[in-house]
Amino acid sequence: MVFPSDETVATHGCKTPTDFDRQSFRVACIEAHTFFGNEVVETVCFQEPHADGRPHLNLLVRCKKQYRWLKVAQRLLQHHKIFVGFGQNIKSWQEGVVYGRVASDHKPPEGLDKDYDQWHVGGLPTPLEQFLPRRYQTEGFVRHSRLTGLAFYDLCVKYNLLDVDQVWAKATALSELGDRALLSYLLENDCSSSLGKVLKAQQAKEKVRRAGLSREQLLEEFVSTKTCCCVTAGHCHGLMKEILQKNNLDGAFQKEVMSVMRAGRAKMRNICLVGDTDCAKSFLFKGLRGLFEVYERPEGGSYQLHDLLGAEVVFLNDFEYDADAPKWMPWQYFKDFLEGSEVKVAVPKQSGSNQLLFKGTAPVFLTASQEIVLKKYGKEVTRETDQMRKRIRYFKLSYQVPEDQRQEVVKVCSHCSARLYLEGKALLDHPTSSSGQASDPASLGPSSSALFTSAPPPKRVRLTDDTVKQLKDAKDLLDLGVLTQAEFQELKAKVLSAV
Repeated sequence: MVFPSDETVATHGCKTPTDFDRQSFRVACIEAHTFFGNEVVETVCFQEPHADGRPHLNLLVRCKKQYRWLKVAQRLLQHHKIFVGFGQNIKSWQEGVVYGRVASDHKPPEGLDKDYDQWHVGGLPTPLEQFLPRRYQTEGFVRHSRLTGLAFYDLCVKYNLLDVDQVWAKATALSELGDRALLSYLLENDCSSSLGKVLKAQQAKEKVRRAGLSREQLLEEFVSTKTCCCVTAGHCHGLMKEILQKNNLDGAFQKEVMSVMRAGRAKMRNICLVGDTDCAKSFLFKGLRGLFEVYERPEGGSYQLHDLLGAEVVFLNDFEYDADAPKWMPWQYFKDFLEGSEVKVAVPKQSGSNQLLFKGTAPVFLTASQEIVLKKYGKEVTRETDQMRKRIRYFKLSYQVPEDQRQEVVKVCSHCSARLYLEGKALLDHPTSSSGQASDPASLGPSSSALFTSAPPPKRVRLTDDTVKQLKDAKDLLDLGVLTQAEFQELKAKVLSAV
């Protein structure tokens, strides 16, 4: 009998627990049982404080045979003005005794009724302690409920547990304090799997929100809500700008990155930085990891594309299409992927399907020591290399940072990276300067990496085939719509003037 609300009292005219003591409540309940022919064998009544502090009454009843309780509840309400509920979680007399006599997560030791009323039809009830395990009778003992999946979720949220080691450490700490529920749960369940579900539930809402924003908006949001993590504010941004300036790419690079962010995967909408070591190729892209859900090619495994599902950006660092690459993605699939096509992704059977489709528009950013080529029997297949040039836009970094000027950056600042990429927004939205000329080299859109070196290449006598190839590449870009007619003519003039 819980304490009814004021509305229930007014509607039904029912009584409250303060209108009874343990004995009078037991007498009324026995009358309601016997009225329907239920022979009561014994009872025990506990008076306990409710969560709001007001008292309520619990009566444990044992009859000779099973009965339906609804009629008993109706009799108590109609004849005695007592509004009750029945604890369907109690299946036996012993469970009822444990509930009333042993402290639990929801009932502290001070909430137990030491003056309970026990009654037996034969006049001599069995002491309740005989129904309790010995360890339950220890002074101050608290019975902990078996941890459920939902309770595990609540614990992870409460203690901000984000990895497996943190969960096990907290379980050990709680066990030392006497609470072994979490430790018991971990011993019976796979911690990694359970925590993965918790994190997935926590991240689902954020993923849905991010899916409604463009990559450009995500960059702007990051810049406005986060702060620079450099030891000296803006340090990484300054280094990036210096690298781009040394390679004559400041402006062209940012514009192209922002263009790719807007467009997603497509022909000539995939950026690859090529160059020797110590040219800071990776440095310009590593900040992506803190800005987006980034997919990176794993070292190996059976489901190498699994993490591609849900990726916002693809980053292939130090990439080459090596001997193991076909296991990751066959060459033809890779070409289709760079064009923006869907990709089949093998997933574990427990996911409910053997294969899913990646349909996202995640742009692809690469770094490599040279152009991406396909080799068969140790020889380059030039036709395939040419086709790859129509899918990837190469930027060559030829300036190597002198050894005495190299600065180790332990963690690339994503805030600095976002600021750098957003510089391309103005260049795209306002492509011409006051003179009406193109504002940066990217407007020329060349496919050959030689046109993106830090300094103009030395003039030399070119073969006719070399010039024809340059013109053909420019014509291909014109046909693809990457170059405008005016840009094509300007590039054509430059190629011919170098002959």
